[in-house]
Amino acid sequence: MQEQAVIDVQLEFFKKGGAGCLFAAYAARDPVKFGWRLSVSEIEKTQIENLVQSAVSLEDVSTQSLIFPSVIKWDDLENLLSVLKETSIFSLEQKEEFCGTMCLGYRVQVGVWKSWVTGFGSFDFLPKTRQAVFTEITFRVKLKPEYVKVMKEAPLGILHLADMDMQGMGENKFKSLWYGSLDAAEKIIGHKPDLRSAAKTTFAVPLDLWKE
Repeated sequence: MQEQAVIDVQLEFFKKGGAGCLFAAYAARDPVKFGWRLSVSEIEKTQIENLVQSAVSLEDVSTQSLIFPSVIKWDDLENLLSVLKETSIFSLEQKEEFCGTMCLGYRVQVGVWKSWVTGFGSFDFLPKTRQAVFTEITFRVKLKPEYVKVMKEAPLGILHLADMDMQGMGENKFKSLWYGSLDAAEKIIGHKPDLRSAAKTTFAVPLDLWKE
């Protein structure tokens, strides 16, 4: 597939609410407006580093998605995770066992800030809200806007996908999407969200697959 076709297919997952986040569904209609750049990449250290570095430096990019169409099997994902650790930008900060999975939390270093990396892919072992067509990692590359009010504060020093600037969205609309997202995620997953689907967990991998 051509790169733009891959991006368009992946955006449909978000537009249709597959991630359980109504803000993502809203932003996916016009990602450029919301500073969301989606890029197709090979599992190649230099290309990944260059894409992240350019996202950090570009003023009009605040959220970066890297899509890896070649990641289809577990071995491919395992290779991607290994390459991420080899880069100068990503680090594996979280390794926590939970309900038969190893919840892996990768981070992107953006200046003195750490950005939580959220992962998606076509793997049955992932939470339903993470089961997209293509494997993808998404993360924030800019500080959050100076909001007058926030619904939930991110931990100190953390860049969070929820910090996306919603471009003057009214308070009632914002609250509607916020509470709607909580309900949608729980409905899709089938239970209340937990560590496996938390924003700070990149991928929740079955223990029988995970090895250092």
